[in-house]
Amino acid sequence: GFVVAFDGSATARRAVEAVGRSPLLRGMPGLLALAGEPTLEMLEALQSAQSHLEAAGFDITTQIVPGVPEEALPALLQSHGNVLLVLGAYGHSRIRQLIVGSTTTALLRLCSVPVLVLR
Repeated sequence: GFVVAFDGSATARRAVEAVGRSPLLRGMPGLLALAGEPTLEMLEALQSAQSHLEAAGFDITTQIVPGVPEEALPALLQSHGNVLLVLGAYGHSRIRQLIVGSTTTALLRLCSVPVLVLR
């Protein structure tokens, strides 16, 4: 199956839309994983993303995992075994990436599963 790292951002929503349009992951079960303490807005975006992918013919579940994405998502992926991680790439400004770093870059470094990065 596949796991979409989802945080409710425009970048994550675009990644979900790309998965829904593409035949690449058709037939595979999917999981939308949201790390951290979700806001009501994030929960609504998660439900909307699930509905979008279900309407596109995917079998999709959701899971909220406590902790920061860079720690929570690699642990989740390890517990799920043979999966593909789907990431929206680099949703923040270049200057923020330079100062704070990027969740995308951290996950690419820390995850030991295949990763599909959608830009």
